[in-house]
Amino acid sequence: MDGRLTAIQQQLGTGDAPGARALADAMLVDASLHSSDRFAALMLRARAFEMLRDLPRAIVDVDGALALDPSNARAWNELGILCADAGLGDRAIDAFAHATRADPRYARGWNNLGNALRDAGRWAESLAAFERAATADAKYALAWANLGAMQRLTGNDVDAEASLRRALALDPGARMAMITLAGLLHDRSDLGPATDLFLRAARLDAKDATACMELAQTLAERDDLVNAREAFAEAERRDPRMLRAAIGRALVLPNVAESADAVAAARRAYSEGLAALERDLPSRASGMAFDALQDEVRWTNFLLAYQGEDDRALQVQYGELVDRMLRPVAPRLTEQARRGGRVRVGFASAFFRDGTAGRYFERWITDLPRDLFEVYVYHLVPGLDALGRRIADRADHLRHFPRWRPSQIAPHIRADALDVLVYPEVGMAAVTFALAASRLAPLQCAGWGHPVTTGLPTIDVFFSSACMEPVEGASHYSERLVTLPGMGTRYAAPARQLGDRDKIGLPRDVPLLLCPQSLFKIHPENDALFARVLDAVSHGLLVFYEGRDAALSAKFKARLVRAGIPDARIVMLKQRSHEEFLAVNSACDVMLDTVRWSGGNTSLDAIASGLPIVTLPGAFMRGRQSAGMLQTLGMLELVASDVEDYVRKAGAIATDGSYRRELSRRIGESSERIFDDPAPSAALADFLAHRGER
Repeated sequence: MDGRLTAIQQQLGTGDAPGARALADAMLVDASLHSSDRFAALMLRARAFEMLRDLPRAIVDVDGALALDPSNARAWNELGILCADAGLGDRAIDAFAHATRADPRYARGWNNLGNALRDAGRWAESLAAFERAATADAKYALAWANLGAMQRLTGNDVDAEASLRRALALDPGARMAMITLAGLLHDRSDLGPATDLFLRAARLDAKDATACMELAQTLAERDDLVNAREAFAEAERRDPRMLRAAIGRALVLPNVAESADAVAAARRAYSEGLAALERDLPSRASGMAFDALQDEVRWTNFLLAYQGEDDRALQVQYGELVDRMLRPVAPRLTEQARRGGRVRVGFASAFFRDGTAGRYFERWITDLPRDLFEVYVYHLVPGLDALGRRIADRADHLRHFPRWRPSQIAPHIRADALDVLVYPEVGMAAVTFALAASRLAPLQCAGWGHPVTTGLPTIDVFFSSACMEPVEGASHYSERLVTLPGMGTRYAAPARQLGDRDKIGLPRDVPLLLCPQSLFKIHPENDALFARVLDAVSHGLLVFYEGRDAALSAKFKARLVRAGIPDARIVMLKQRSHEEFLAVNSACDVMLDTVRWSGGNTSLDAIASGLPIVTLPGAFMRGRQSAGMLQTLGMLELVASDVEDYVRKAGAIATDGSYRRELSRRIGESSERIFDDPAPSAALADFLAHRGER
C-alpha cells in the first residue's frame, strides 16, 4: 500500500479530518497515481468530508471512485449511506441497489437497501431486502432485527417474533430487537416479559429516555404505580423535554383500584398532578417546535372515565393545558374556499379492525353516499384485517400510517384539505388524542368510541347515541353534543354461537352469572352488588374474564373475596376470540351489567346471544348504554330502578329457567330493532353534508 494512504488513515483514526483531507488533496494531484490508489484516496477523502459534515463533497468523491471501479459493492454502499444522510432518498436506494447487484451476497448492502426502502414507504420491497440480508448472512443480528421490525410494521407478528428472538440469540445486547420485541409482547398482553425487555434496554443505554417511557407505561398497566412513577421520572431525567414522562408521572391511574376509597384517593392525586402540570409544563414547553410538542402530548386519560364520575372539568382543564402549549406554535389551517362537488370527510383511528370501536363505526364510513362525500381514511396501526379491508375498499383514499408519530401524520391530513375530520374515538389511543389536539380541518368531531368529553377546544362536535344520553347529557360535554338516532350506529348482528359448557370448562348444573367487562371497567362499587346477587342465587357462580396481566386478575379476585364473595364461587376465564366469547354468552344464564360503566359491545353480544342483561343506569352516558339498548328492544323489565331491584331481577332470571327462556325468546324477536338500523348512518350523512349548519 502507498505510504501516503497509510498516513491519511492514521489522521482519520485520530479524528483529524482536516489533516486527512489535506494529505488526500496532495496525493490526488499526483497525475501518475495508479487507479487503485486513486480510488482508495478518493474514498478516504470522502470519509474526511463526511467527518467534516460536508456531504456534497463526500458524495462527489465516492462518485469519482466509482467511475474508476463501478463494480465495487462497498463503495456503492458508502455512496448510499452518504446520500441517505444528505436526505437524497432516491439516490440512496439506487446506490444500495447497485451494491447488491455488484455483490448479491453483500448482507450489509441488502440491510441498508431495506432501511432506505422502508423510509421511502416501500414496505413490500423493504421486507424483501431485509429477507435477502438475513439469507445472505444468517448470523447478521441487525438484519434479523430489521426484518422483525418490518414484519411487525406490516402486521405479521408471528414471523416478527421469530426474527426478533433470532436477533437476540445472535446478539443478546441488540437493543433495537429488544425494544421491538418488548412492544410486540406488550401489545399481545404479555406484560411481564415486555417489562423485563424494556428494563434491559433502558439499562443498556443510560441516555435512552424512550425505553424508560415504555417501561413506565408497561409497569403502569400492571398497576405497579410506584415503579412506574420512578421510571417516568428517570425518563424525565434522561430527557427533560420528554413532556410525556412528566404527564405520566403526574396523571397515572390504577387499572384495578383496591377499593372505593382508593378510587377517591387516585382521583385526588390526579387533580393535584394536573395542577402541578399547569404550573410546570408551559415553561418547559417554551421554545419547543410544534412538531416536537405535538409528539410530546401523546397521552390519554383513558382510565379516568372508568371511575364513573363527572369528568368534564378535569378533561377541560387538561385539554386547555395542551391547547395553551400547542396553539401559539401550531401551523394555521389554510382557509379553504367553499368548493362545489363532494364533501371531503376524513376518519382517523387506531381501531379500524375487528373490535369494539371497529364494529361500532365501520358503517359510519361505508354507508356514506359516495355521490355526496369524498372519504379519506387514516389508518394508524399496522395491517388490515377483514373489517379494515372493508373500510379501505369503500374509501376514496386510504392513508396508512402504522405507528407514525402525530407530527408525521398531521401534515398529510392537513394537505388533504378536508371539510370535516371525524375521530370515532378520542381517548383510547395516545396518537389520536395528540392529533385531535390540533386543528386539521374546519370542523372536527369525536364519536362515542370513548364516551366521555375530550375537553379539547379543537373538537367541535361530539356524536353520541340518542337512546343512551340522559336528558341533561349536553352539560357533560365541552363539545356540541349531537345525538344520532337509536344506538347512533348501524351495528351488524353477530352470528349466534352455541355454548357448550363442557368445552368451555364451565360446570353444567349451576347458575352462571356472567360479567364480561374488562377489569378496569368494574368499579369497586360493583363488588357488594355482586355479593348480594350471589347470596340470592344459591350455588351460582360469578364468571369474569382475566385481565391483561396476572397481577391485575389476582388483585381483582382478592378484592371480590374481601367483599364477601367466596373464592370458590369466582370463575376467571382466559381471553378468547369473538366467536368463543359469544359461545360463553350462550352458555351462561344472565349478564350482570356493571354500574358506572355499563356494557356496550358486550351488551350487544349478549343480545345477539339471547342472554338476558340486568342493568342499573348511571348518571352519564357511559353508564346507560345497556339501558338504552334494552329500552330500544322494549325490555324495560330488565332495567333496575335501584340496587334492591337489580338483585331481585338478577336472582329471578338466574333461578327460573322458564322465565329466562321467555326473556331470551323476546330478546331474539325484538333484536331487529337494534341491529342493522340505517337511521344513524343517514342522520350522520345529513349532518356532515351540511357541516352541522342546521
